[in-house]
Amino acid sequence: MKFRKLTIENYKSFQFATEILFPVGDDGRSIFLIGGMNGAGKTSIMEAINYCLYGAKPDEIFRNINRREKAKGNAGVSFELIMEMDDLSELVVKRSWSAGATNDPKPRDLTERLVVVRDGKRVSVQNQDIWQDFIRSMIPPGITQFFFFDGEKIQAIAADDHSEVRLKSSLEAALGIQYINRLATDIIYIKNEERKGFVEISDEDLEFKQSELKKERSKLTRKNQERDSVRQELTEFKAQLEEARARFAAAFHAEPETREAMREQEKKRLQSFNRLAQVESEIRSLCEKTLPFAITGRLFDSIRRQIEAERESISGEAIKQHAATLAKRIVRVVEDPEPIYREKLSSERMAELERRIFRLLKEGDPKGDVARILDLSDRDAARILNKMEALETSDVFLLKPLLEEKRELISQIRQLEGLSQAGILTESERELFDQLQAEMEGCSTQIGRKTEQLRLLEEEILTLEKRINDIQMEIEKLYEKHHVSKERADFIQECDVIAGVLNQFIVRLRKNKVHLLQEKTFEMYRLLSSRSGLIKDIIIDDKTYEVRITDRNGHEIKKSGLSAGEKEVFAVSLLWGLAQTSQLKLPIVIDTPLSRLDSTHRDNIVNNYFPNAGDQVIILSTDTEIDKDYYRTLKTRLSGAGSLEFDQRQELTTFREGYFWER
Repeated sequence: MKFRKLTIENYKSFQFATEILFPVGDDGRSIFLIGGMNGAGKTSIMEAINYCLYGAKPDEIFRNINRREKAKGNAGVSFELIMEMDDLSELVVKRSWSAGATNDPKPRDLTERLVVVRDGKRVSVQNQDIWQDFIRSMIPPGITQFFFFDGEKIQAIAADDHSEVRLKSSLEAALGIQYINRLATDIIYIKNEERKGFVEISDEDLEFKQSELKKERSKLTRKNQERDSVRQELTEFKAQLEEARARFAAAFHAEPETREAMREQEKKRLQSFNRLAQVESEIRSLCEKTLPFAITGRLFDSIRRQIEAERESISGEAIKQHAATLAKRIVRVVEDPEPIYREKLSSERMAELERRIFRLLKEGDPKGDVARILDLSDRDAARILNKMEALETSDVFLLKPLLEEKRELISQIRQLEGLSQAGILTESERELFDQLQAEMEGCSTQIGRKTEQLRLLEEEILTLEKRINDIQMEIEKLYEKHHVSKERADFIQECDVIAGVLNQFIVRLRKNKVHLLQEKTFEMYRLLSSRSGLIKDIIIDDKTYEVRITDRNGHEIKKSGLSAGEKEVFAVSLLWGLAQTSQLKLPIVIDTPLSRLDSTHRDNIVNNYFPNAGDQVIILSTDTEIDKDYYRTLKTRLSGAGSLEFDQRQELTTFREGYFWER
């Protein structure tokens, strides 16, 4: 398989539809170099390939939509990958996301669409899921990390001594072992499904179930007998209770009461008695404070009237005493500041008017003469009026409801004391009373216990009856299954045999694959490492995939003891070994593989790895990794080269043919 063309539209800095062609050399091989500075979009190319093949979550796509287009309301993203298959047929995979006509699109508005075209014929929509499975079978997602990788993947494999162990499932997928494992698992699943409807039954199984049925029936018989006994005891206790009640009624001429009822009555009596004491205390407090004054409450209205009358009488006398002065002031008011009559009065008439007013004021109101019983000053009168008002609004008027409550409490206490039979009994009567009460309470307790015991027995009996019915049905089914054809048993046995053979095959296949992986990895490591002469062998455990590196003396060299460059060379060698061992002819896409390597290791990678990595190798590099010298070294082997140019002002990436120095 080879990639022929990749199209990216509206993803990150690829605002407009950008096509990248991957030409193939005359020998059918292809090494294509794409240059780009940091942030120009090299990683976006890797992501575009993965998203086009396998899809992505809407949130992830929405987050990476080109910002300028998103601001315009365009939330559409599109990837297209054209591939040439091993049989030379053409496969086009186009995957897009669109939010439709939405003013303010959100991630949840994105709708994914997959279009697959094979040899110019579009696959029907109904078969999209089938074709997605087809894509995954051609390029399994679990192993793409070994074909499409960047410097970070290399560093992850080179991280520590046990990084390969954590990649076990992915390694087995790359080596093809995972599919055999799945086949063995599927056969076991089929066997288990067959066993769900088939159980091999023996005579011993039937005898065991018959014995179990006999035991359960014996339990049921015992429980029925126990239930009958409890019912008899319950009846006897009820009869004893009725007899004790009748004796109590005959002896005390009253219905018997339980001790609980008597205790409740005593509790109520004590509560009423305590409240009575509280009410009496409140009554005494009110009587001590304001009752002596409140007794005169009926005289308050007449006292108020007397005070007002005396006040008016005092005012009348004051007017009489100052009649002459008041008469002159009144006459002057008639003229000043302006006369209130049309014709001006003579001085004689004015004098006559003054004399008449004087006589009127001097005489006063005959009805205003009041006997001064209280003879209070204005200050004393005001104090008395305030005191009467305070008394009328004081708590003393709560006395009446308190007295009523007291009478009710006394009546209630007498009634409760009358209900207590024991309080008025003689010693012999009280002894009989206690005896009958104890007997009735004992019977009531036993009745409660026996009733609960009977309820539990009824439940146990129902459970046993259901269990017996279930066992009987099981026995009937066992008799039916006892005569099942032996064919299904033989089929299940064959599944076990096949699964065993597959497991043995997996063990041998893993050994062979791991041995081949060792050889291929060591082969590339010797070409790439600057210390290859010091290393004798690379050994990979065929169970855990743990890698051991040994020197010429047979001593183990820990991977953690290698330099950073040697670790990365080992990781690249392992990736190449996996690609060779898997026998999958997939393109190799490498992003910034030389960033942490020294010059010696870079020379080895450029001269020995890139030309041999695969039939198609796509290299994504900066100008400091594949510089002018390395570019001259690779140029004769390149099928083409291109550059990603990033405009920071417009945040736009465009693709052009030719590497950094080629125009």
